[in-house]
Amino acid sequence: MLAIIGGRPQRFAGHVDLYLQALKQVGNPVQPIGQHSLGLVADTDEEAVETWWRYWQPTVERLAKERGFHKPDRARYEAEIDNGALFVGSPETVAQKIATMARDLRLSRFDLKYDIMHLPPEARARTIELLGSKVAPRVRELLAKEPTHV
Repeated sequence: MLAIIGGRPQRFAGHVDLYLQALKQVGNPVQPIGQHSLGLVADTDEEAVETWWRYWQPTVERLAKERGFHKPDRARYEAEIDNGALFVGSPETVAQKIATMARDLRLSRFDLKYDIMHLPPEARARTIELLGSKVAPRVRELLAKEPTHV
């Protein structure tokens, strides 16, 4: 399981290659590869982006003070959504991003950490509902057209 909480997930492709080479070297069969990332699914991209920002920003700001890294700002946040490790958006947006990562990293599993400090239960419940009813079927559809190579 690749725990990817920041930056471009594709930068982990070399780790996947090394893992698969190691399995082959010792004569073990290919094992499933998964990704764990943060995010939120809502009915629209705008709703997801605004809701997640409201709870993600103060949490990451506190962590930045504790751990000495850059304070979160809106531009970095949006970059993490567009090209980074945050899976925040509508069902279609999140499904497209998961399918892309599945292809790029040869994933057979994806785990979304959708809870963050003080995120309302309604937002968590809606994410779970949308993941099951819209995102997962759409990811399967997208990957059926162009499957991963694991």
